[in-house]
Amino acid sequence: MAIKLQPAADSGKRGTAVHIGLALAKGTSGALLGSSAVLSDAFRSAADACGSYLSSGEGARRGRSALSRRWLGGAEHAPAYLFSILLMLIGLELAMLAVQDLLDPPDLYPRWPAAFVVPACLVIRLLLVRGAAPATEWLSSIAATAGSGAAWAGGESGIEWLLYMDPIASALIAAVLVSKGYGLIMQAGRPRIETRQADDGLASDLMELIQRVDGVVTVEAVQPVHNGGKLAADIVISVNPRISVMEGSEIAGRVRTLVQKRFLQIVEMRICVEPYNPGYPYKSNHDPNQEHMPTLLQ
Repeated sequence: MAIKLQPAADSGKRGTAVHIGLALAKGTSGALLGSSAVLSDAFRSAADACGSYLSSGEGARRGRSALSRRWLGGAEHAPAYLFSILLMLIGLELAMLAVQDLLDPPDLYPRWPAAFVVPACLVIRLLLVRGAAPATEWLSSIAATAGSGAAWAGGESGIEWLLYMDPIASALIAAVLVSKGYGLIMQAGRPRIETRQADDGLASDLMELIQRVDGVVTVEAVQPVHNGGKLAADIVISVNPRISVMEGSEIAGRVRTLVQKRFLQIVEMRICVEPYNPGYPYKSNHDPNQEHMPTLLQ
């Protein structure tokens, strides 16, 4: 049974659309029901929508040539920087509003449906968006639900201190937004480690050198790559299938030693040893004068 995977770009667009819809639903509900915590969580969902949109375009940025990345310089990270700064500003504004609500005597409290809006939106998010929800989303959802529900219960029962739970939850979600914005700034500014293929001339030189090693029948593949500024090589060789595993390991060790002596720029090697089986009769450069004994397969 074949399984058709959803493309990453389509998944990113779907996640962006879902987060936008959830942000609109929470924002409308928070404004109509009088819950600052639900309204703050709406901004958090809007931030998730922007983050999902930026992630969906990461593949296109990775596909750019080295010349275009050099021409753009740090400009390709400009959307991430702007979004992160905007996220931190929104979080600080929400925190100041929450502090102001805590200092003023509470006279209004959220209505009871406000406590069910965020859990319903979280269930929709888990059903429609692939992947597990991050810890910050669970924290914000629990805080918004508990804050609005406690404030409604305090308003109905006359317990005044419970009315402060809604602005406290709003301040907590604002802190989540600020920390998320700071984390995105640090992530965008961190240099990316790129892996690119080395030139074909080096691969051919490596193949000719490894083929001379005693015990190597054929060189199946040689792939030198630049990994984070260091030169590495992935090598696949085939050996006589009649030899032991220890002898195959010794042949791989000879290949490693010879390559390290001839190519000092290669700092890492991954050598895979496979049995050579082209059929019968068997030929090898390990013992060119070997005599083949008759077998049942002859």
